[in-house]
Amino acid sequence: MKKIRKDILDAVLWIGTAILTAIILLAGLSYQYTSDPLGFVKLFRTLHIVETHYAGSIDKQALLNGALEGIVAKLGDKHSVYLDGDTLKSFTDQMTGSYAGIGIYLGSAADGGLVAGVIDDSPASEADIRRGDVITAIDGTATAGMKLEDISQKIRGPVDTTVTLTVRRDGTDKTIELQRRRIHIKTVAGQMIEGTDIGYIRVAVFSENTGEEFTKQFKALQEQGMKKMILDLRDNPGGLVDQATLVASNFVPPESTIVSYMDSNGKEEAFRADGTTQLIPMVVLINENSASASEIVAGDVQDMKLGTIVGVKSYGKGTVQGVYTIDGENAVKLTVAQYKTTKGRQIDGIGIEPDTVVSLRPNDTIDYQLEKALEILKAQA
Repeated sequence: MKKIRKDILDAVLWIGTAILTAIILLAGLSYQYTSDPLGFVKLFRTLHIVETHYAGSIDKQALLNGALEGIVAKLGDKHSVYLDGDTLKSFTDQMTGSYAGIGIYLGSAADGGLVAGVIDDSPASEADIRRGDVITAIDGTATAGMKLEDISQKIRGPVDTTVTLTVRRDGTDKTIELQRRRIHIKTVAGQMIEGTDIGYIRVAVFSENTGEEFTKQFKALQEQGMKKMILDLRDNPGGLVDQATLVASNFVPPESTIVSYMDSNGKEEAFRADGTTQLIPMVVLINENSASASEIVAGDVQDMKLGTIVGVKSYGKGTVQGVYTIDGENAVKLTVAQYKTTKGRQIDGIGIEPDTVVSLRPNDTIDYQLEKALEILKAQA
């Protein structure tokens, strides 16, 4: 009997010790991640109160997503976001250069989403949507005050579904129904300017294959007689830094540092281009929607005095983001560093100031920025 009581007492002590150890570990983890030993308890208590007392229906998955979104949102950094299933897919589509939608590039406008560009052979181009149009409503919902990424998300959707846009042009609204389809973004396009030795290359975004696409187009134009180049980075939101480095390798000196930054451990990281000894005169076009990787390239051209920057001041996104997977459908896009151009400039919140300022209004029928680029290059021997 005494042995049985001793065994029971030992079991109780063991269970009690295990529980106490678990509480201490939980409190320690809670303090490590929240600076409050009761942080996790408060989280679970809040969820319990909501689920127990809220008068309406509750979507527990939505509550969890809201909590996770809130953790990242509280950083106060607009470039750090929690990516759930839909937003992660949209982000991945942009980086891979393929998505389901109507084929437009969007910019910000006071009363909605500004059409900054239209992809050839897309539903938008076939419906005669044009650069400078403003999307004021999507499926009857006004876009005024809506975030640009939310406008983009609402326009996109599964292949073969429809979306109805209200488009404003010259003060007149028009309602258009479009059928979404798979859009394969050609991130690089180029041509020779007729009657000159000037090549024109536009880069829409720096996604997975941009470096390869650019190099192929660059060499093709060289074979056609290109001696000078206009690089159009207007409305380019940025993208992958390694692709920006591959693009720059075609026109910067060998072993040029394209971008550098300090990581969270204090280690200096740098992307260097293979470069070339065959430099050519060039002009880079930028505008208020040129951001991130496009600002890196423009800033380096300016720093290395390789060409002239024409347009208006760029967006000013000088931070580097990493994407960290949580599971198969969710991830966190987190700012991990501020980058510097080749001469050590940090441009976050500052942007790239063009060497020659030329404004362009959405309804201008002449591309004055491109005209200025041509004027500059034609004046060079």
